[in-house]
Amino acid sequence: VRQAISYALDRKAIIDGASAGLGQPIGSHMSPANKDYVDLTGRYPHDVAKAKELLKEAGLENGFKATLKLPPPTYARLGGEIIASQLRDVGIDLEIIPVEWAQWLDQVFTKKDYDLTIVSHTEPNDIDIYSRKDYYFNYDNPAFDNVIADLGVTSDEAKRKELLGQAQKILADDAVVGFLYELPKIGVWDAKLQGLWENAPIQANDLTKVKWSE
Repeated sequence: VRQAISYALDRKAIIDGASAGLGQPIGSHMSPANKDYVDLTGRYPHDVAKAKELLKEAGLENGFKATLKLPPPTYARLGGEIIASQLRDVGIDLEIIPVEWAQWLDQVFTKKDYDLTIVSHTEPNDIDIYSRKDYYFNYDNPAFDNVIADLGVTSDEAKRKELLGQAQKILADDAVVGFLYELPKIGVWDAKLQGLWENAPIQANDLTKVKWSE
């Protein structure tokens, strides 16, 4: 069913409608700006027929109903409407439930009381969250856990790159979540201001190398 949902998602339409066309599609849990990023956006191309086929294999030929809890940001509220429409095309009928952040943290993140939700994960280098048994994804894959355990004791950069690639591929193959896109970093500043990050690996601006040019 998760794979069916992934095939039903049209990332370009979601980016166009919920993010003014700005944003980079992703196929797993890694920023395209990361040196260890693997482009897995081709794993689940938009394919309504394939989504319906997988639902039929799962015994859900007539689809099903579910809830979609959406926190306040535009990417979630607008994106949720678009995604609900896309999933309706394959027989999945979603009831959209807008929630405030306090409700989302209580109901979704803490109590795991949800069917589907949309949220942006912006913590840096946090691919290990999928190995946490109490995390709200409820994901459990020993093969993935082993990769994360190996990462924890590996310092060799080449080996770490290989392991991170394996981790990304496992998450994509399992369709743990319907990966959408990386939120754009939009800024306006004077052309003479140099040294600001083009991307945002953390939720801050590093000003240590910022300077004015002549």
